Amino acid sequence: MPNFVEATIREELRGAGLAAQGSLPRLLAILRQSPETHLTTAAIADLLARGGVAITLTELTHQLEILAAGGLITRLPTPAAEVTWDLVPQAHAHFVYGDFDQIIDMHVSQETLLAMIRDALVQRPGGVEVFIRFRR
Repeated sequence: MPNFVEATIREELRGAGLAAQGSLPRLLAILRQSPETHLTTAAIADLLARGGVAITLTELTHQLEILAAGGLITRLPTPAAEVTWDLVPQAHAHFVYGDFDQIIDMHVSQETLLAMIRDALVQRPGGVEVFIRFRR
């Protein structure tokens, strides 16, 4: 990991009140490089394996929970048994299609989001569910 990336990751961890040593910096660096922003624990384990990081699923789950407690990633509220992690720490909306087959980040204004919801409700009456999650 280049020095500037390492410094940025360590600062992000420190800013969240987390230890900037051990395997957390490497894990967070790999997560930040992922082109996909919504991943299951198993998919993250695959990313780590491809990055040459050996970790048990139990330890990975523990570290992901630590990152979530620090606000650096979040757990998406899905009905699936397997946890899906949102790797984008900034608050944003999601549009979900099907049974969480596709999750799309929506970085739009409140007005635009409300207009999109109104439009979806008009186009698909009875076919839209809205979930609201309040972050800390």
